[in-house]
Amino acid sequence: MSVERLTSFSVFFVKDAQRSLGYYQETLGFAVDWIHEEGGRPFVFRVSLFGFELILNQVEEGTKDRAGHGRVFIGLDEDQAEIVLRHIDEKAIKTSAVRWGAPTLVIHDLDQNELFLWLPEKHKARVERLLGA
Repeated sequence: MSVERLTSFSVFFVKDAQRSLGYYQETLGFAVDWIHEEGGRPFVFRVSLFGFELILNQVEEGTKDRAGHGRVFIGLDEDQAEIVLRHIDEKAIKTSAVRWGAPTLVIHDLDQNELFLWLPEKHKARVERLLGA
């Protein structure tokens, strides 16, 4: 028996799942794929945008120190970069930049989890401007 492909998802822990749900939907433009509620409030949910899927999980006693410690890396090709950058501009999503092996575009969520975006060479000048280079 062989395993051809495993499905995996990144999980970000968040302090307030209800607030994060609104942020990912309204500010970042993600679609909600599913929601598990506890006590009538979102507790764990999956969102997606342009094929990228992310699970967000409400912290609780055993995970309360995990909020804001997540990072996901997304490498974009030329066509993907055009679409994602247009989306960022249209939604006026706040970005920053870091040097992480190369100039890297960063989006922080409400808990400071990080979405790292590597762009093709054609778009590196945009990130360099954010770095002040």
